[in-house]
Order: sequence, then structure tokens, then C-alpha cells
Amino acid sequence: ILSAVRKYFDVTGDAEITFEANPDSISDKLLRRLRGEGFNRVSLGVQNDNDEMLKKLGRPHNYAQVLSAVQRIRKAGFKNLSLDLMYGLPGQTLTDWEKTLQHVLAINPEHMSCYGLKIEPNTPMYGYQDLLKLPDDDTQADMYLSAVEILKAHGFRQYEISNFARNGRYSRHNTSYWQQKSYIGFGPSAHSYDLYSRQWNTANLKTYIDHLNEGTLSFEKEELKPIDLYNEYVMTSLRTMWGMEKQKLEGEYAEFWEQVREQVRKYEDSGDLIEEGGRWRISEAGWVISDTILSDLFVV
Repeated sequence: ILSAVRKYFDVTGDAEITFEANPDSISDKLLRRLRGEGFNRVSLGVQNDNDEMLKKLGRPHNYAQVLSAVQRIRKAGFKNLSLDLMYGLPGQTLTDWEKTLQHVLAINPEHMSCYGLKIEPNTPMYGYQDLLKLPDDDTQADMYLSAVEILKAHGFRQYEISNFARNGRYSRHNTSYWQQKSYIGFGPSAHSYDLYSRQWNTANLKTYIDHLNEGTLSFEKEELKPIDLYNEYVMTSLRTMWGMEKQKLEGEYAEFWEQVREQVRKYEDSGDLIEEGGRWRISEAGWVISDTILSDLFVV
């Protein structure tokens, strides 16, 4: 795959090339091969440090495998490691979550992603979620704010609602989404974006291969209207520390800006939005109600 990418595209020498892995799927042989091919960043799905909790979540690994995987990753020469964690888990307390953060921080990653548990339809937990003793909304909010404070104290900068990095090691991949840069995706179900439309390949593997053999591609396309582009700009930019650009709102999106100006002022007055350097961003206190802020600034 990388050989094909390098054949048809200009890949810079410092390109961020990431692979995602679960702790149980890491091997020395795999890591050596990927490192040799140019991969330089690993995103590891840790989720939690408690083996019983990992079983509840249906994860196939235990925490000992996490520690082993990290050792192998460092030994193979990877200097950019991101760890995924989840909070708001069944029976989890604020103290449990803070202990998890302290344990995982001892691994010394460059990047952390912390996500609240969302139980989606058609997942194993969906049918009996009322029995799970999930933390209530206030406790989840406390968990989130605690993560922000603990990670800040350990030198991490919160650059997006759920993402934290040391020494400017922001995920370039995800940041390109939030800053509305174009991207191209390969393979079944892969999405692409060219600033004006969104495309996605067929999800069916056989159909995808059949089309490739015929020299064609099977994909769908959605042309984005100005209102779609505005709403997407609000949603993606306000998720980050960079925020919305005042000049862009008053220029390119002036039609929609007039409809939400008063809402912006309201959140400024409450301290949930901050204007700084020609941009509006959500304050630390405002992160907890970010979904409400975003929905109030959307135009329908």
C-alpha cells in the first residue's frame, strides 16, 4: 500500500504515518516490518487499566498486554505513541478514572485520547444498558474535567475536545479533519473530501474488488451546499483550541453569521466562548456543554 502511495503521490520525508493496533495484536515482527516501511506513529487502544472492566467491554486484551505492547513499540524505535482511553464505564467512579489516568501516564505517551462511553444500537451492551450502573451525566462531566486538569499537570495540551498532546505532537490526521483540509481515502467504505463534496467507496469488499478489476470505482458522492459547509466549519473548528476565525465568519459565511451572532454573544457573556486573536474558541468550562453550544450555532 505504501509503495503504491509513494508511486502516485509526493510523500514528504516527515510525513506522519500512523497505524492503529490493539495490545493483543502487537508482535516484534510486525513492528519491525512497519517501522522499516516508514510508519512512525502508533495509536494503541488501551481503554482501561482494569482487567475486569476490559472483559465487560468485550476487549480481548488485559493490562499486562498493554505494558508489553508499549515496551515492544518503544524497542522497535517508535517515538510517537498515542493511547486511547474511555471513561463513563459501568460501575466506574471518579476515583477509579483518576487512578487509571495516573497508571497510564506512567507509560509516558506523547498523545492521549479520552472518550466518554457511548452505547450505540446493535451493540452487545445496548439491550441491557439500564442494568449497567453507568455514571450519571454529572459524574461523567467531573471525569472529563478531571482528565483535563490531570493531563495539563503532566504537560499535555488539550487541542481538541477529547485529544491531548505533549510537545506539539498533535495528530496530523485528525487535525486535517478539524481544520477542514482535503483528504483522500482508499479501500472499502473509505471517505474522501475535496472541500466542496464528500465521497465514500462501496462498503462491499467483493464489489470494490470487481470494480478495481474493471478499472473503475464504485462510490457515492454528496455535494455540499454553503449551509452545509458553514455548519461543518462550526462543528469542526469549535472542537479545537484554534476555534472559529472571525474574518471567515464575517466574510465567507456572513449570511449565516448574522443568524447566530446573538448566540455567540450569549456564550461570550456566560464565559463559555472566548474571543482571542480574531478567533472564538470554547473555554475550559464550556467544553462540558460543547454539544449545546454547537447545536445553538448551527443554521437549519
